[in-house]
Amino acid sequence: MKFFSIIFISLFSSWANAQIPGKVVDRIIGVVGNETLLQSELESAMLEMSEGKSTGNAIERCNVYENLIYQKLLLNQAKLDSVEVTDGEVQAQVEQRLDYFVGMFGSVEEFEKYYGKTSAQLRDEYFDLIKDQMLVQRMQDNITRSLHVTPADVTRYFNTIPKDSIPLIGEQIEYSKVAINPDIRESERDRVRHVLDSIRTNLVAGKSSMTLEEAKWSEDPGSRYKGGCYPLQRKGSFVPEYEAAVYNTPEGSYSNVFSTTYGYHFVKVIEKRGELYESCHILMSPKVIQSDLDSCRIRLESLLPVLRSDTITFATAAMRYSSDKETKNQGGKVINPATGGTKHEVSGLSSELNLLMMGMKPGEISDPILITNQDGTQSYVVYRLDKRTPAHTANMKDDYEIFRRIAEADARQKATDKWVKKKVVGTAITVHEDFSSCAFQFPWVKNKP
Repeated sequence: MKFFSIIFISLFSSWANAQIPGKVVDRIIGVVGNETLLQSELESAMLEMSEGKSTGNAIERCNVYENLIYQKLLLNQAKLDSVEVTDGEVQAQVEQRLDYFVGMFGSVEEFEKYYGKTSAQLRDEYFDLIKDQMLVQRMQDNITRSLHVTPADVTRYFNTIPKDSIPLIGEQIEYSKVAINPDIRESERDRVRHVLDSIRTNLVAGKSSMTLEEAKWSEDPGSRYKGGCYPLQRKGSFVPEYEAAVYNTPEGSYSNVFSTTYGYHFVKVIEKRGELYESCHILMSPKVIQSDLDSCRIRLESLLPVLRSDTITFATAAMRYSSDKETKNQGGKVINPATGGTKHEVSGLSSELNLLMMGMKPGEISDPILITNQDGTQSYVVYRLDKRTPAHTANMKDDYEIFRRIAEADARQKATDKWVKKKVVGTAITVHEDFSSCAFQFPWVKNKP
């Protein structure tokens, strides 16, 4: 794809580029309609292409420059056509990518230490960048909306691939699961609400400080050791319940205790400035009682004999008993989020799951296993290995979905290229003289000397 690789990860490159000492003063190096291309954008993209190492390769610089001009043309047209991307959609993407990069560093603290900025500052700084990227993607979606790839198209595409270029596919598995989560007792919820009410009452009465109480009680890793505070945030940054509490509470005051998917909170509102706000909060989550967690294991153990004897199917058990919302309505089958299919590369599994599946045969069901979910809660799970596909050279029978996605991406790119060639003619485009001699694919330089 001509531009998607740069779009998806240039956010990280932009942060990295900001750390380069002695960086040249930014300047405009291209204009497409009402959009400008900056030197810093080119340098960020070059860093990404060279995996973080600067390069002076002239051909590569020309190619990356053209990619960026290509994006600017799509962005310019998206704004002319009033293509819409909501702030909520943008913020969700910002959070997703921020979570990814925080994961690379191991913690929010290490991430912020490396870049010398808070995650809140980075969220705000790159909101517009992500929004532009999403507009470019949505513009291409509009251009290729009527495009459909048939099985015959996929076959034709497959037949164009040289035999020695067909990729090797690593070992894959398909698997299902039934997960049972323990319910949190109402008495535990009441306990947490009571503790937070007591803390809030002391704060309102001036008997303690937010910093002291937050350090003692709060379970939010993003604001822990920062007094529970987040600097100015754009509306849409946090879950609706949190922001409702902020906007229903006067500046300088404390909200009542409220619940979200993360647990129970109350907030202190520092400042509200239109779509921006600054707040502090304390978060506490109700805890599962160990005996309730043990009950989940016992329930699964009692279910195992009927599953292994096929008295009821695994799919039926998942739909009846599983607590996992993502899998229960599809018979327990675990979907690969990267592909939308059921096949998972073994190399992409967690080490624990990989080790478990290595010792299982297709159709075999595991004993109950205690796992920790992404939100920190725990569940007991039984897994079934549905199918194992050994490493092999990709083929249409086993890997049709892979080739369908590639063929569709190729068709989308060609359709977008065709649109670009037409749109270049009627768009005011200025290419900086530093790049006027590049051998571009498209006629960006309309009157070469």
